[in-house]
Amino acid sequence: MIRRFGFRGLAVGLFAACAAMVAAPAAQAEPTGDMSVLTAVMGQGTGMVIVSPTSSGKGSFVAQVKVNIRDTAPNTVFTVTRAIDPPDGVCTSTQFDPVATLTTSAGGAGAVEFVRGGRGGGPASFDLRLQVISADGSTVLQSECMTIIGK
Repeated sequence: MIRRFGFRGLAVGLFAACAAMVAAPAAQAEPTGDMSVLTAVMGQGTGMVIVSPTSSGKGSFVAQVKVNIRDTAPNTVFTVTRAIDPPDGVCTSTQFDPVATLTTSAGGAGAVEFVRGGRGGGPASFDLRLQVISADGSTVLQSECMTIIGK
């Protein structure tokens, strides 16, 4: 009898804990990074970009950036470029500066991870759009407009 009650009590306790987690929203900090699908505006391919600000800059903006592409030309060098704007949710800048390169595999997929910032003086919050451009310019993948908030 004691053994059965102990198991039942454990089951009831776990059920109550799970129900409480579902019913009450968890306290979370507002997200400061963003992610976006990369879509082809020229040529073919797709992908994903993730921007994750960190607090490692100790007062300066620092972010880890991951870019993955697929279904593009095989064995091709791509340049990752970025354009930044004031943080209003609307990307209007056409000045894209190179920030990294990647080379696709024989299957037309590639990825690169890099860190941006840390030099100080840059904006703590901004709108960002990325483009990934093949070496011959025949393929351009572009992200949506992302608002990034530094930590």
